[in-house]
Amino acid sequence: MAYLKSLDFPIHLMGYWWLFWIAVSCSFNAFKLPSAESLAHYLLLIAAFAAGHMTMKRLRPHDAGRAFAGVRGLRLAAVRVRWILAIAAFGTLVMLLLSLKLAGALDTGFFEYYTRLRLQGGLEEGSATGIHVLDILTKILAFPVAYTILVSVLAVEVAGMRMVLVACIASFVCFSYLWQVNYPILHLFWIMVFYTLVTAHSRGRVDGRILATGGIITVGLIASSANRFGGDIIGAIQHYLIDYHLIGFSLYDQQFQDHNSILHLHSFGRSSLGFLELVLENLLKPFSLGFQAASSENAQYLDTPIDIGDSDYMFRNAFGTIVFTLYRDFNLVGIALGGFLYGAAATYARYRSHMSWKHGALFFMLASAWMMGMMVSPLEAAYFWFVVVALGLLQVVNRGIRL
Repeated sequence: MAYLKSLDFPIHLMGYWWLFWIAVSCSFNAFKLPSAESLAHYLLLIAAFAAGHMTMKRLRPHDAGRAFAGVRGLRLAAVRVRWILAIAAFGTLVMLLLSLKLAGALDTGFFEYYTRLRLQGGLEEGSATGIHVLDILTKILAFPVAYTILVSVLAVEVAGMRMVLVACIASFVCFSYLWQVNYPILHLFWIMVFYTLVTAHSRGRVDGRILATGGIITVGLIASSANRFGGDIIGAIQHYLIDYHLIGFSLYDQQFQDHNSILHLHSFGRSSLGFLELVLENLLKPFSLGFQAASSENAQYLDTPIDIGDSDYMFRNAFGTIVFTLYRDFNLVGIALGGFLYGAAATYARYRSHMSWKHGALFFMLASAWMMGMMVSPLEAAYFWFVVVALGLLQVVNRGIRL
């Protein structure tokens, strides 16, 4: 039990989770079994992550030692930051509620809305609410903004910002329902898991309210998924829990074995830039230069379904895993370097979280993103670099306290 409350357990859990699903992909898998070479790439990622963790642990023993003592939650000293977080949180929630109303989600049944949005082309831009600008704002900004505020609030004294926390959680749920996607709820689940582990270490006890919230989120996710399967709970769990964690290994192997795949056209760091390069792509669109972000190229290429079934035809498409992103950037060197830097960054943020709310917020994001990395590459997702940049801007606004 003491190990579960230790400083390093949350980081160790990040490695254990990947090793568990790598083992499952080699045995209980309805998809084509990934080759030994592809699995070696994933093991290289985990080994590099562990090396980054151990290196940072040796470089910062003072921070690690202080964190073991346990500290109370930190407080944001600057009133202006509290106002920024509150206005952004409630503004995002209002925008999402308005979108739900305009999209007809509040006036139609769940399955009818799901069918219209997912099966009848409703996911195209401008087809949810009928207002193109509003749809763009909700799809691009709503989730990253709510994500930034949520991890920032959890990194400080929650008691002083309960309503902001509730607004962020509500935004995650509203965004998930508006666009009929599950990843916001999965992120919310993992954020709550790591918050529970961090507070168990710092306060010496488990926060029962957070566990209850996590339980409710889990039940809601299962119910929502089962609804799409006509009430088949087992089928929903198979699809959203098991298949989602395994499909990335088989898809990566298929792309790796195909020498004509975009995976072998190296992007030299551009894929890892993700959202940052995507912003540049949109800024250059009016000039008709033909520039396309590497993450856009990856998404379009992987959108074409391929057969990855073991005994039956099973055509699937998905975004690449984090290994796909790193390999496309710099081959095996990219996987090793990316895994090392991620492990070092997560460890540094964890060790500094007892002194800095910014690092605490960063750790929650890095940890949750890593747990989702076998489904979709966090480096290419909009929220990843958005949160990093937004936390830096909040640091500037929050001058006057030590960060």
